[in-house]
Amino acid sequence: MTVASSLRTAVGSTVFGTGLAAGMVFAGGSTADAQTADPAAQPDGVALPQISVQGQQPENTLEGTTGLGRLPGRIQDIPQTIQVVPREVMQQQGVTSLGEALRNVPGITSSIGEGNGGINGDQLRIRGFNSQNDLYVDGLRDFGSFRRDSFTFEEVQALLGPSGVAFGSGAAGGVVNINSRVPHLGNSLAGEVTAGMTMMGRATADANYQFSDTGAFRLNMMYQQQRLTDRHMPQGERWGIAPSVAFGLGTDTTFTLEYMYYRYDEPADAGVMFATRPGSTVGRPVTEYGVSRATWYGSDFTDRDQATVNRVTARLQHRASDWLTVYNDTRLGFADKSYSFSVASCDATCVGNLFGGGGIPRYSLSGGGSPYTTQTWGVQNITTGVARFNTWSLRHEATLGLDLWYEDFQRTTYTYTADSGRTAYRGNLFAPNNDLNFAYAVSTGATAQRQNETTQAAIFASDRVWFTPEISVLAGVRWTRQQSDYTAYGGTNPVTTLNADNSFVDPRASIIWEPTPEYTLYFSYAQSTFAPGSNWATQPGQASAANASLDPEQNTIFEVGGRASILDGRLGLSASVYQIEKNNATETDPATGTVFSTGDQQRIRGVDLGVTGRITPAWLINARYSYMNSETTSSANAANVGQRVPYVPENAATLWTSYEFNQGSPWNVTVGGGFTWSGQTYVNAANTNEVPDNFSLDAFISHRINDQLMVRVNGYNLTDHRNYTQLFGNRAVIGTGRAVTATVGVSF
Repeated sequence: MTVASSLRTAVGSTVFGTGLAAGMVFAGGSTADAQTADPAAQPDGVALPQISVQGQQPENTLEGTTGLGRLPGRIQDIPQTIQVVPREVMQQQGVTSLGEALRNVPGITSSIGEGNGGINGDQLRIRGFNSQNDLYVDGLRDFGSFRRDSFTFEEVQALLGPSGVAFGSGAAGGVVNINSRVPHLGNSLAGEVTAGMTMMGRATADANYQFSDTGAFRLNMMYQQQRLTDRHMPQGERWGIAPSVAFGLGTDTTFTLEYMYYRYDEPADAGVMFATRPGSTVGRPVTEYGVSRATWYGSDFTDRDQATVNRVTARLQHRASDWLTVYNDTRLGFADKSYSFSVASCDATCVGNLFGGGGIPRYSLSGGGSPYTTQTWGVQNITTGVARFNTWSLRHEATLGLDLWYEDFQRTTYTYTADSGRTAYRGNLFAPNNDLNFAYAVSTGATAQRQNETTQAAIFASDRVWFTPEISVLAGVRWTRQQSDYTAYGGTNPVTTLNADNSFVDPRASIIWEPTPEYTLYFSYAQSTFAPGSNWATQPGQASAANASLDPEQNTIFEVGGRASILDGRLGLSASVYQIEKNNATETDPATGTVFSTGDQQRIRGVDLGVTGRITPAWLINARYSYMNSETTSSANAANVGQRVPYVPENAATLWTSYEFNQGSPWNVTVGGGFTWSGQTYVNAANTNEVPDNFSLDAFISHRINDQLMVRVNGYNLTDHRNYTQLFGNRAVIGTGRAVTATVGVSF
């Protein structure tokens, strides 16, 4: 069957097929740059903030916008914690991936994922909550699980806290939204070449060409090869190309069409196992007990993470009148993935020898690293109308929208053959043999072949009403219907089919006080819902008839916050105090009396503090601190009650700052640096495994030789601290050691 016919069949068979097909006719967009800023003015003549048609973001990110029609206004005015990683910071840091960009956001951790039981790629935990389905690009779902490169990033936004009204199902701890680079008026050409330790090489290019008064074309390209510093791992490679074209820039109607092709082939790392020292009740990674941080338990031949992504996005913004603007966004995405890694474990004998038992500690390889391939494709359309009008003395900013999407996920699992010697393998914990090549074949297990089709249709609406120029109320609601259809089979096992069909409502309400345009105080309540069936294909343990009948999980937040723009608007300050509760329903099977639960009930109480912008025109700063008091308040396992929530550090902080000396002179130099730090973190619900604190001190120095040529040297983890970048219940991936890169950049 062709892709086109598959698309017609899948879309036509869903509950919203007709509406989606109609919506795609008006495909278009609403992300960063000129086409995302709403040029309409308030009926009373108050101008709305805009983004420049050249795409220049304000120095103070609070003065910018999310770029999404369904979240209008400045970030300063939105009653929710929003942390922005601007492009300038990413350039100074030499960011190459989403994971590196999010190091600037305390409270977000990365999970390894599981082999046969889960998925890998950018697996985020936002404030401790699984955010597997909460990654967006330009406000649309980024279908598939893969490791994202930064070559198309304009900025990265973390919208923290339940965000069900704006983004739909999921979003318990929040969502991450990436704004892409898109065409702008004017011509520009920029490129960078970076070389670093252990054979690291990277090249990027960014070209923009204005071909008419209102039209432009943009092309972004990237190629990279790298071997991780201080890690005994093979080399990885990735490359991508992203052309885009825009029409109507600076006019009432703007249309943008983007395409991205991206692929990579990199070594897979399942991490190192935990071990508990005799006499202790808490385990730590074995690299805390003398195992070299360079250690990798993988196979040079088979342990690879390979992905190919094709994505098309169309976006339309139309200013229909002085009071109404309409946005229409459509995405079609395909992601193919092949993944295999080696999950090493250290049994009681191995642990005993590790701590002085007299023998060689020998690890084994478990079945958790079963290879798999996935094919994912999805389509989404969001239509949004933003109306600004008055009723008597009250000013309104109302949003109404329709969100329709369909995703098809197929997975084939493989198993290692009995004669490969894998199950009998016992390697030296301190000196693993990476020159291994285990044979494998398609599994014959009951869930070897899995397919999950998810269909969702949602209507969302909100209205912000100003009772006085300073005091307003924002209220919104989203109604969602989600249907998941799951099929699993393998070998001679019977076919398993499951269905979960749920409808639910997510509300939000806020009171906002703005004594002046530079100061904002707010109180907010919001809710998000996670429907059964959302993770069936990637977490087959959740795929059961009992879980299909569970009520959707609900997550609620109460937040009090404030923001201030000072120093003539150059510098933004923010602070918030919040409480998030994750409430998983339990039900009793009337036939057996067995109680089924979707998981623990958890509560997070926290504080977020932030500084963003410029203290002086030459002095940039981006800093954040996060305190999170987490607790499991209810669990089917009584031992978990009262414990800290996994993946949640109690304290975390980031700082990045730079200063440009002798601006505009031949003797200019920019010096900067900062750190990322997070405290000790538990990785399982019982709090019996932990990773110590992470700390990375980074710095850079750059010099602009002339208007076209720049050189920069970056240093990473300058104290050579032992850090853990990805976490799982019984494993942790260790980060790189001290590293240095040099970059040459050109711009015209």
